[in-house]
Amino acid sequence: MNIDIQSPYIKFAQKGKPFNYEKLFLNTLSDYIFEYKNAPYESLTDRDKSTSLARIIRKMEVNGVPVQEFFAEDLAEWREKGDTFQTVLNLVDLMSKDIFGCFDPNMRTEAGFKRTDRLYAVNNDGTLDYIMYQDEEKKGLFAKKKEPTTAHKYFAELLDMCQRGLLPRKKK
Repeated sequence: MNIDIQSPYIKFAQKGKPFNYEKLFLNTLSDYIFEYKNAPYESLTDRDKSTSLARIIRKMEVNGVPVQEFFAEDLAEWREKGDTFQTVLNLVDLMSKDIFGCFDPNMRTEAGFKRTDRLYAVNNDGTLDYIMYQDEEKKGLFAKKKEPTTAHKYFAELLDMCQRGLLPRKKK
């Protein structure tokens, strides 16, 4: 699944203003949310939101490991506090900062954008649907071949490292 960089959450993000990770995460996974509840996320109750996100998270992997196994310690700590919906939101926040941190202008430094060593995917019955960004190919008679953007190269590098088993299998 390709990250929509034309989304207003990315396109109009400015340094010094909060970056809306959660909405970008929900926007990216909206097809899966709609598949479970047949309704947009905004119209769901908190219980339905929690249920649909939990179902998606159960199908997600990070670096080839189920998300719930990778973040087991964090989940145990959040569950002790009791609120299931807040536990799901905490996990969504953690994952979305990993996935979309490279697009956050507040995370950029002289060295470039924020990089992580985690690649997320939704496992659809053995087929992995990776959450990544790939530049769109120009099509048409006069389309010029463009050089891939740094974000495209970053996600391609993460995918390659994941497929070779070079990414960590446990949270540091």
